[in-house]
Amino acid sequence: MEEPQIILCIPGKWKNKSEMIEMIIRSSDEFVLIENRIVKLDNPNTNYEIEIYGHDENLAEAFEVAGGNAFTKEQLNEIQNHSLTVYLIGNGGTIDNLIKLIEVTNVLIKAGGLGVKVEVSGTATTPESWAIINSKKEIPETFKAFVTVAEEDDFYYTCGMHCFGLPDVITFKNQVSTEYAQELMQIFCLYNLIEKPYLEDGSTFSLAEEHPIFVLRYSDCRHIPEDHLFYNKYGVWALVHKFE
Repeated sequence: MEEPQIILCIPGKWKNKSEMIEMIIRSSDEFVLIENRIVKLDNPNTNYEIEIYGHDENLAEAFEVAGGNAFTKEQLNEIQNHSLTVYLIGNGGTIDNLIKLIEVTNVLIKAGGLGVKVEVSGTATTPESWAIINSKKEIPETFKAFVTVAEEDDFYYTCGMHCFGLPDVITFKNQVSTEYAQELMQIFCLYNLIEKPYLEDGSTFSLAEEHPIFVLRYSDCRHIPEDHLFYNKYGVWALVHKFE
């Protein structure tokens, strides 16, 4: 299956593209912006497409919603006053691909980027947190950068596991509390990322011996339209409480 395309939004207060190019040169000795691509100097095959747009009046609100309480009022004001909006595009599908994408995105942050919003999952991260994620290069931090938990009327679900080339997860409100759903789905996703278990329809999962057992039921991603950026082409695991 073709690797998923990841789109990251990075607003900045650059006056124009020329100033952004200059700031990248000043802040990084590894990458350079050439035309519409950011290129790694010692390996030109490592390059990422960018698209540059002007001011987006809705961007601060989008970052506030996606970031929860991560952004301060001052940071949101800075985003509101951005002049350029950069969209960085690269391939996901593996931890290594995403770590490389985090690295090149951090170049834009160091050059004056005001935050990072993952367009394909709806997460948003402050510059300070993105720098930490980039320095650690570990699976749990990478997971937090790309995956969020959302809800519908009857169920909770993760959004963003397609960035890793894996199915998302659904749990049902009549079976688990909000807090337990958060813990259950996050640990299940990290278990998939770290342990890479073989899972099939009917497999079981539990947080611990004394915790409830959940049966895995696989399905296509039906709660998000196929043409939406959040759609997971790898499908969904439903964690169904196994009642004795």
